[in-house]
Amino acid sequence: MLDVSKIKSGSLMLTKTEFELTAMIQEVVTHVQHINPDYHISTSVKVAIVVADRERISQVLINLLTNAVKYSPNSKAIIIKNFMEDNQVVVSVHDTGIGINKNDQEKIFERFYRVEGKDERTYPGFGIGLFISSEIIRRHHGKISVSSEPGKGSVFYFSLPLNT
Repeated sequence: MLDVSKIKSGSLMLTKTEFELTAMIQEVVTHVQHINPDYHISTSVKVAIVVADRERISQVLINLLTNAVKYSPNSKAIIIKNFMEDNQVVVSVHDTGIGINKNDQEKIFERFYRVEGKDERTYPGFGIGLFISSEIIRRHHGKISVSSEPGKGSVFYFSLPLNT
């Protein structure tokens, strides 16, 4: 909630440094894998150096990974990839969980937005994680999006500029 307050007041600070995104991804995966040992999180990542707030980008990736775990109770595989596109590095988190319908995909990054439905009601949350993640990425001049189909899973993407 503190981050939501900081975003609303415009005081969410970024401390940008140059770091290897690949190493940060591996650290986050190790952490999330340790907490969720039943899940298999695989990576296919290429070396990418970015200038960004390492802690905040880690926060985004942790949110996407924990959501992938939360919304994939019957599928234990999650795939993280990165690739270069138009002078940006794009990171994707792919799960084969419950998925998100098209109407909700357009709203999923709004503050306090929660998907309603019989499948989603069993999952706790406040609807702020994706909002905070989207604000962090936006303040890095990147983009965040989702591609999903109900019953088939979701792929969340975020991009960061390579030259900032």
